[in-house]
Amino acid sequence: MYKEYQPCNLLSPYIDRYWEYEGKTECGIKFHIPPHGCADIIFTLGNVVDYLDQSMPMCSHCSYFVGPMNTYTELVAHTENIHILGVRFRPCGLSQFIELPLNELVNKKLCTSDLPTIFEHSFAEMLCEKVDTKQRLDAIEERLVRQLIHSNRSCDRQIVLAVSRIMQSKGITPIKQLSFDICLCQRHFARKFRIYTGYSPKEYSQIVKFWNAIEILRNCNPFDNLLSIAVEAGYYDASHLSKEVKRLSGNSPYAFLSSPAGHEVKVIHIEY
Repeated sequence: MYKEYQPCNLLSPYIDRYWEYEGKTECGIKFHIPPHGCADIIFTLGNVVDYLDQSMPMCSHCSYFVGPMNTYTELVAHTENIHILGVRFRPCGLSQFIELPLNELVNKKLCTSDLPTIFEHSFAEMLCEKVDTKQRLDAIEERLVRQLIHSNRSCDRQIVLAVSRIMQSKGITPIKQLSFDICLCQRHFARKFRIYTGYSPKEYSQIVKFWNAIEILRNCNPFDNLLSIAVEAGYYDASHLSKEVKRLSGNSPYAFLSSPAGHEVKVIHIEY
């Protein structure tokens, strides 16, 4: 039901992945989408009507922007079928295409017509006319490459480096050390980081640490105890781990021990 696709080499510094979710569902099922430290543009394909956080209806043949989230997003199905295609931008990647500071878009869920984005609202209708996913992705990449060529903006190299250091350390590098490594005072570092990613360095580190903990949970065999996993992932204790997993996913750590193999949990966790 869930698939991922990699961007072309020219777009890979800015686009993390394309993702697609298609399949039958049941009315009232809740999809919990944990934050990934990124922003997404979502295209709804086919006859679907769902709700983001019980507020914004997602209608068919439309496109939506989901900004950087600092907690999980809840999507409630009100249909028997779902078919959505998403573009997930890397941290700092979206700043290559739009001028708005990302900190103004945190936790925002908008129709693309309400935001000066790369894709006009009618673009989703055009995608629906394509015969398969490959043609849709080709159309998306053609638009993104065209925008990239004509863009006079650039990613901030210091913040890109800081994001890379956080990822490499799995979210446990102290913020003071990060600011020292990229030659910025902590205050200036935090301000620039928010502009280009939407997060404070601490918030982004917490998200990266959370995903590392989830990977450890899903791959531990046999399961020992939460304390050992918490310590390995950089948390104070099992209680700290449980609190963060609940805050960012809406579930307890134990829910991920029995999650299926593959990458589905990285994008959508289903709660019945």
